[in-house]
Amino acid sequence: MSNPVIHIENLTKYYGETLGVSDISFEVNHGEIFGFLGPNGAGKTTTIRLLLDMLRPTNGKIRIFGKEVKPDSFEIRQKCGYLPGNFSAYGNLTGKEFLNLCADLRKAPHHIEPRLFDRFELSDIDINRKIKHLSHGMLQKLGIIQAFFHHPELLILDEPTIGLDPLMQEEFYDLLNEYQDKGCTIFFSSHNLSEVEKVCHRLAIIRKGELVKVESIETLKNQLNRKLIILLKHPVENLNLPDAQLLKQDGLSYEFIVKGDVATLLKSLGKLPLADIVFPEPNLENIFINFYKNQKDE
Repeated sequence: MSNPVIHIENLTKYYGETLGVSDISFEVNHGEIFGFLGPNGAGKTTTIRLLLDMLRPTNGKIRIFGKEVKPDSFEIRQKCGYLPGNFSAYGNLTGKEFLNLCADLRKAPHHIEPRLFDRFELSDIDINRKIKHLSHGMLQKLGIIQAFFHHPELLILDEPTIGLDPLMQEEFYDLLNEYQDKGCTIFFSSHNLSEVEKVCHRLAIIRKGELVKVESIETLKNQLNRKLIILLKHPVENLNLPDAQLLKQDGLSYEFIVKGDVATLLKSLGKLPLADIVFPEPNLENIFINFYKNQKDE
């Protein structure tokens, strides 16, 4: 396996006596879309600012593209595209002037692919308006374009779909997949469960500044106990299913938690007078609830 694009080791950040993140470690591999999941205040933005050398860690190491962040910050950021949460820009500039400024800072041509504007429905009129007159949705589209236009090797995105309508969100997900196909690595921070499940293969779940889990979504699903709901045609005495715990019964409807081998369970189900059966696939919401709540919360 090639060296990871992002390597974080025992990273800790305190703001005075207030903890930002505590002893977190994970890696992001080349060409993957890596989800960084947690509610507001969990430590997502702090981690991103540490990655970009906007904050300095209290302890720990960060390597990006195999280089230490502190001495090689400028070189690293030249290869990155960044969309901060709650993106804002110079209000008295037009959108076009702002993008030209971004290009100048990166020593890149002013030309931006017209298709990038078209797919987010930004017209010449829109980008020639002053930024302070743009709607929140249009401002977010401008933020997306400034992060993507120079074809970065690493994209760091903090809540990137805030303010986008559902059609624009789908367009954004398509754009992510296109850049991934070109070899771009994407660090995707969000509290939106459905979009992380839609676009990410692996994810880290962060809670109160501490990592709860780093794993592929598929593996996490396989680790969860699954729910089973059955409806019988007529009553059955002493209903027991192997490797399944009865949660509740309502007449002929039974709800179980499955904790063992599904194949053995299915054989037992075949002997029952079933009217209906529901064996839902666990989703990211189930994963999040399972790993995010501690015993006190529950």
